[in-house]
Amino acid sequence: MKNKETKINEDTAVIPGTDNEGRHIFTLLVKRTYSIKDNTLIRSNIATPLLKTDVFYLPKTPHLSTVKYESDLVPYKVKTDIVVIGKAYAPEQKETERVDIVLIVGDISKKLCVFGDRTCEYVPGSLPVFKDPKKFTEMELCYERAYGGKTTIPYQNNKKNEDEVPDLEFNYPRNFLGKGLILNNEKELVENLELPNIENPSDLLTPENMFLEYLSKWNHLPLPQGIGWFPKNCFPRSAFTGYVPAHVSPDETMKEESSSWKLPKNHVRLARQYKLPSYDIRYANGASQDLFVPYLKGNEPFFISNMTREGDISFNLTNNFPRLMMDIGFGENELETRLHTVLIQPDERKVDLVWAGSHQYPGIDWLPEMKKMNAEVIS
Repeated sequence: MKNKETKINEDTAVIPGTDNEGRHIFTLLVKRTYSIKDNTLIRSNIATPLLKTDVFYLPKTPHLSTVKYESDLVPYKVKTDIVVIGKAYAPEQKETERVDIVLIVGDISKKLCVFGDRTCEYVPGSLPVFKDPKKFTEMELCYERAYGGKTTIPYQNNKKNEDEVPDLEFNYPRNFLGKGLILNNEKELVENLELPNIENPSDLLTPENMFLEYLSKWNHLPLPQGIGWFPKNCFPRSAFTGYVPAHVSPDETMKEESSSWKLPKNHVRLARQYKLPSYDIRYANGASQDLFVPYLKGNEPFFISNMTREGDISFNLTNNFPRLMMDIGFGENELETRLHTVLIQPDERKVDLVWAGSHQYPGIDWLPEMKKMNAEVIS
């Protein structure tokens, strides 16, 4: 691969894969970094390398951590991922129990409420009480702080044909590493239970709706909230690799069928009848709910509240998309440029954009005949 001009402020790579029609493709990826200055995106003179592997919040214990940065090496995305990595800040750095986050992209809006650390208090003969949140000035936004987690189901709640079944550790399929999942109103479970910090203001966790009670109820519990990368191994993203969680009726209507995930109707039944593909290309989109959107074209306005110490930030997306060309032996072909990822880091006033352009090739059997690979960033 070569560039017509050597550029110090972008990184490129060519990778193989398949597109949304299952056709074999080579994809030219281009990553450029921008600074947010005076509500404008300014092209950076420093290149940010394409990430080749996922980076975890806790790199030494990735099994106990969610992903902070996903790999950029994705051949094809059917939509643009909008991802924000950072913290919630109290306005004017004055301690508070709650901060509201708003992310607006064009006519798309995502709202979150962020609470200080809080726990439950057990009340005999009544519902628990949510203790007041601790005051805070800043809080990292990651899925460990969203709703989810794990709980233990005693064997009495899982009898099958009167045979004793050992206790079951149940991980919330939508977010294994979150907070707040609880079976029922028992003191040893409720007292000092950690509650989620990040919630949907339109669907708050309450003492009335917090209990799992029985396994098949998990679909009715809250959707975990965030604006970073959604975990690859959690539902519904995992469903695009053929995985369907247990303990849900085949006739159940999943919340994700009417959310931005748009899972197929009767998804569970179809999956158990092997009528769904074992891999759906939508798996490649990893943004949080409502934040993978039809390909952005440029000039879309962005607005983010309470994710910097100074308050709000805003900018318009650049419309200066790279022009890409590839020649694999059939002549030069200018590629359609798709915007794969918009990754915003408000604290650094930094925006990374990853574009992709793809060229079909005849198939794996043809590769030994391939004599040429020239991929260029024209502008």
